[in-house]
Amino acid sequence: MWFYKFISYLFHPVFMPFFGTCLYFLIFPLNIDLYQVQVILTYIFLGTVLAPLLFLKLLKQFKLIENFQIPSVNDRKLPLLFFLVVAFAATKILSSYRILPDLTIMFIGITFISLIAYFFISLKFKISLHAISIGGVIGVILALSKLYRMNLIFLISILFLIAGIIITSRLKLKAHSNLEVYLGFTIGILLQYGIFYYYSI
Repeated sequence: MWFYKFISYLFHPVFMPFFGTCLYFLIFPLNIDLYQVQVILTYIFLGTVLAPLLFLKLLKQFKLIENFQIPSVNDRKLPLLFFLVVAFAATKILSSYRILPDLTIMFIGITFISLIAYFFISLKFKISLHAISIGGVIGVILALSKLYRMNLIFLISILFLIAGIIITSRLKLKAHSNLEVYLGFTIGILLQYGIFYYYSI
């Protein structure tokens, strides 16, 4: 059981935008220098990882959530709302870097994913944030591989393997039903891919 908990923390949804950004910088062609990459990664880490984690810690300190996995439907409302604001702010900031349109589109997708997740939570449906997040990363890579005509089948296969491990972990921990994880995963892939298709492809 410790392995499934480890996977759930390692691939916590709060880390996925940063992971996705790192993958983007590692794989796809760039027209910016290393210093600019470091600055952007620092801002994204501070905004989408550190700030939400501090917010979760604050909520836990005031006993507004049970733990960082936010298992309760009601517990998820404030963290999701906070992350929605963070994702929107990151999108606005990145849009000012006109040399990084792909990254801006990715964060538009993250904003919409956060909005959809909040919509489901408001309906008392606990969609899997882990599944929707890794699905979003896969959707971005699929879209960009098509946009740049790159054969990324090996990376995509690894990402699907990781997604399978994440989904299995959430099910083994009884954190979600089959519908909650598979629906989340499907929405993540289709939404990010669809947004790239609308803007770029």
